[in-house]
Amino acid sequence: MSLLKRPGAANKTAITAAIRAGDAGRDSRDWATAEKNYERALKLNPGLAGIWVQYGHALKEGGKLDEAGAAYAKAIAIAPMTADTHLQMGHLLKLQGRADDAAASYLRAVELDPELRFAVDELRHLAVKGVEWDTERLADAMEKPGAAAASQSMTLEQLADQLERRLSSFQLFSETPASDADKRLLESIQDGLKAARKLSDAEQVSAQAQAEAAAHVVFDVSDLLSYFDNARLPTGIQRVQIEVITALLFDPVPGVAVEVCSFSKARDMWVTAPLPLFLRLCELALKSGDRTDLVWTEAVEEMQLALDVGRQLKFSQGAYLINLGTSWWLQNYFLHVRMAKERYGIHYIPFVHDMIPVMTPEHCVERLTQDFISWALGVYSHADHFLTNSEASRRDLIKVGATLGYEVKEENVKVIQLNADFRKPITEIPVAETMQRYGLKPSDYVLFVSTVESRKNHLSAFKAWLDLIRRHGAGKVPKLVCVGNRGWLNDQVFAMLESNPELRQSIMMVSGVSDPDLANLYKACAFTLYPSSYEGWGLPVTESLCYGKAALLSDSSSLPEAGGEFAVYFKLGDQAELTAQLERLMFDKAFRVECERKIAADFQPRPWRDLGVEIAETIKTWFPEGERHDAPPVEARPELGRYYWLRDVADTAVYPGMRSSEIFRSSDGWWSPDDWGTWTKPKGGALQLHIGQGAEKMRLYVGLLGLQREDCTVEVRVGGMIARKETLHPGEHRWMPIEIAPEDAASGVLQISFRSDKSQDSAINTNGVDTRVTGVGVIGFMLCAADDMQARADFLEALAMRDLGELAKRR
Repeated sequence: MSLLKRPGAANKTAITAAIRAGDAGRDSRDWATAEKNYERALKLNPGLAGIWVQYGHALKEGGKLDEAGAAYAKAIAIAPMTADTHLQMGHLLKLQGRADDAAASYLRAVELDPELRFAVDELRHLAVKGVEWDTERLADAMEKPGAAAASQSMTLEQLADQLERRLSSFQLFSETPASDADKRLLESIQDGLKAARKLSDAEQVSAQAQAEAAAHVVFDVSDLLSYFDNARLPTGIQRVQIEVITALLFDPVPGVAVEVCSFSKARDMWVTAPLPLFLRLCELALKSGDRTDLVWTEAVEEMQLALDVGRQLKFSQGAYLINLGTSWWLQNYFLHVRMAKERYGIHYIPFVHDMIPVMTPEHCVERLTQDFISWALGVYSHADHFLTNSEASRRDLIKVGATLGYEVKEENVKVIQLNADFRKPITEIPVAETMQRYGLKPSDYVLFVSTVESRKNHLSAFKAWLDLIRRHGAGKVPKLVCVGNRGWLNDQVFAMLESNPELRQSIMMVSGVSDPDLANLYKACAFTLYPSSYEGWGLPVTESLCYGKAALLSDSSSLPEAGGEFAVYFKLGDQAELTAQLERLMFDKAFRVECERKIAADFQPRPWRDLGVEIAETIKTWFPEGERHDAPPVEARPELGRYYWLRDVADTAVYPGMRSSEIFRSSDGWWSPDDWGTWTKPKGGALQLHIGQGAEKMRLYVGLLGLQREDCTVEVRVGGMIARKETLHPGEHRWMPIEIAPEDAASGVLQISFRSDKSQDSAINTNGVDTRVTGVGVIGFMLCAADDMQARADFLEALAMRDLGELAKRR
């Protein structure tokens, strides 16, 4: 029972008048008037929780932030279960720069009202700034019925029931002529119902496999989901991920449990990807290239929400983290691989599709090459085993590793050839419909499926077409249909096409082709062309053979493995031979028919599940059942006297002895490296240096960068004890020498941590482009024996000459 005194009639009238006057002031943004009248009402009745909130608003807008906080706190004390009050408190705390406290208020608001999307969105925005919260509490709240993300946690059977209800409701109006939009909606619901019913059984099987499994395989689909943010129809690597993972989810391998996760760049952690949403996205991606389709955009948004507020992934002990795609763009990825190895003993097994940016950097933009080299340095030092798609890729993987000084044993690299069956039991459309859509005639065109970039060698194909047109006449030369999105370094391709009317009439460039249309383009073409200068495998080659079509390939890299005895080849760089082989396939029908006969008789593509089974069986070979297999932690051993620059990789070529500097970072208190060094998060970052036991007295030089707008005091700790505590001025670079006593690293591991007493919101300095909240920056470090005067002199000279980059490459 409330102990608050009930107001009498006179008081009630006065309270009502004060509140009305306060509301009028609020509505006219006269905050002083609003404040005064709300305060008057509260003096008459201090038990009005809602008016304490309004009073807090007025105080906040008037700049009295501390008093506003006290008002909101009073409202919460009176009515603690009102979600909106916690939301308003969160807004105030965020305004005060108290991001962690703001997150706690927003989290409480979501717990009280899971449908309060404003609070959820605020938590998502804070995550980008590096603010953390209890992921379990938020996930529990978001999984309540009616929550903003509740559908993400549905079982597939529940999803099917929901779709069935939607379908029944829709059919109640079936007597009314359906619009095109209604028809699309009905088709979407029916497709979803069919898929959900099918996947419901698979989910139950998967759950049983999870309980009984000896091996837990976690597929990281970070780059696939990132790809879906900007594209829909999958290209080669995305298709491999979709087909292999969904095949194993539908039909699990005995003894192997499969999970799907994504690394959240915003939250700097792995998050479980909800199975129904993941499978739905995969299904939709293969169905159409329309990125504006409402069903598609909603599915993408739902998945993003699930990743932004979902549970942090907790690996099973000794689990196998397999990345069938790429992680070049995730600069903090390997930091978290190290942390997962330490905590869970996970095994990291990347699938290396190619080494193109290192082997042929002339076909890549500079940033891609730099990111790839950064990834390569990390992958060699973190991977327990490797998967790859061809013997050519395996050779390149071992070769690049040797250049960098890593011995990769052949038995630790398993080749999983991508000779899978690309023919899908999808809803087919008539070939004639596709031909009409693209203005083509069956057998009157050559198909070239590839992203348009320099490596794919479109220029050589165009030159050959121009030569053939001039020899035989445009009417006798089949069209060249190039299917694929624009990549990079393709200006010459389009310039050649634009400048030549003969080519424009004979070459068609198309993109965004759906799977049914692409299947028909393969079925109706005369033959296919793939003149690429370098590949990891060459999926369009396998596609061509699956549809029984002859393929003309260069003899480069992995293409002879992909085409085998079924393809026709020309020597890469031999323009005359390319033209001659094209001519033969175009005009020697008997030869082409014989090629197709051989493909039909002897080519045997395998089901996608076989690739997944081969991966699972390989894991069992590497890690026999019945034995506990926890991967050892990664040991980062610095070379004494060598400078380690904690910046992102700026090199565009690998060289002997090249090493990663980010590998020394420990804990999750780091932002990803920048071009000068690395910012810490407000909670501070740490370095972990494995120097071995018995080390003598040493000297450590550490470079720090102050905040941009104000002084900050920085603590540098060695082994948990304060070694230096100094004030850095705005933007100041300072190098600190630190004496390391033998007892500081008695265990053989030296721990150095950094933390500043203040943090900065980068959005202020970058006009909102950079949203991170950072602590002190760390530029780099050099460790040497205390009595190594040469190393100390070299370092100080390089520092004075501003030539630390060279010292990072030699010693």
